[in-house]
Amino acid sequence: MVFRDRAEAGRALAEELAPLIAPPCVVAAIPRGGVAVALPIVERLGAPLTVVYARKLTAPFAPEFAFGALDEDGKMILDPGSVAGLGLGPDDVEAARVRVWAEIQRRMALYRVPPLAHHLPGSTVVLVDDGLATGLTMRATLEYARRHGAREITVAVPCAAAEAAERFRRAADRFVSLIVDEAFVAVGAYYDDFSAVTDEEVVEMLARAARGPSPVGPAAAPPDPAAPGLRVSFKNALGLQLAGVLLVPAAGGPHPVVVFSHGWGSGKDSPRNRAVAEALRAAGCAAFLFDFTGHGESEGALQESTQTQQVDDLGAALDLLETFEEVDRGRMGLVGASSGAAVALLRAAEDARIRALVLRSANPEGAEAAAPRVAAPTLLVVGEHDAPIRALNEELLPRLGGPRRLEVVPAGDHLFGDPAALRQAITLAVAWFKTYL
Repeated sequence: MVFRDRAEAGRALAEELAPLIAPPCVVAAIPRGGVAVALPIVERLGAPLTVVYARKLTAPFAPEFAFGALDEDGKMILDPGSVAGLGLGPDDVEAARVRVWAEIQRRMALYRVPPLAHHLPGSTVVLVDDGLATGLTMRATLEYARRHGAREITVAVPCAAAEAAERFRRAADRFVSLIVDEAFVAVGAYYDDFSAVTDEEVVEMLARAARGPSPVGPAAAPPDPAAPGLRVSFKNALGLQLAGVLLVPAAGGPHPVVVFSHGWGSGKDSPRNRAVAEALRAAGCAAFLFDFTGHGESEGALQESTQTQQVDDLGAALDLLETFEEVDRGRMGLVGASSGAAVALLRAAEDARIRALVLRSANPEGAEAAAPRVAAPTLLVVGEHDAPIRALNEELLPRLGGPRRLEVVPAGDHLFGDPAALRQAITLAVAWFKTYL
């Protein structure tokens, strides 16, 4: 049995859980992949969704092999056999703990949902992940839930190794897995599509769960990342391969082109950026989405994806586009989202090829000094409910060196989760590029 993707696995798991779980309960997912599995479950059960921030501990030379796990209380569990097998000493374990603890803190600040402990003690809890191999992260999660007073704990996953399944049949009050395999190799083997879930997608799914079902019918389907487009790869200054997709209008070119500078933890498959890109293509403008170093399908480690490196990546993308006959090299623009807006500003400050910019939910940190050197017309789009970013944009606006405008979108938040707000942001972006490209 193989699932098409995590959403399909979540729907199948939800049907299995529905007759077993009596509300009220809370569903807690292990990010990032577990959130995608959990979303259909909370929609089926009518339960709140939160996340547990436990993370596996790994060695740099074996990044997929867990030797332990750390939870958001800072409590660490270790598998002594794995520690010994990897030849790790106390300093190695401590280095991994420090690294993982920093990542847990980053996610807690980014996801901004009350942790599972907020719903405890006394609640029935369903713990969800996209699969169990060693089960160390789920073990840390279960112990965390017990420690904070969960009344009843169900561990629910689409697939599990037989050894892990047996462990959680004993440790949890209930264990549900659609697949238990004696010959289990890797979680991804049970999915046709096991592509990485981004931080941006996690935040969007958490917001969707918080809003609950739409009273006016199902939400519009998000843009399909597999929709037609020219998939390309190119190298940055480090010699790493970066992955991108070029969307080109059906009519003959050459066309103006807009390059997307995504935020930290996001990538070329961002549903919001893809929606803007499709609207631009419909309006006769090519669009290029790509993954920065260490993101999505691009090579490199996340720690290599510094702001300076991302500015270089953006330049490499522009260099690549100049080689395509479908693209008008004299009409190039940038879309920057969140931290990607600062990267776009820094690139535009030094690159005369940039003729127009649209910065959505712009966090300009690190690019403030470059703003006066940005002569290209710049549109800042911010949601009315994104107060800290709105204040930063109001400070940024008068510092820009060229034509500029700030648009505050009603009902918009940082991720433009409201469909009407997103539509208005897209309309503003398309109009800006039609004017200046």
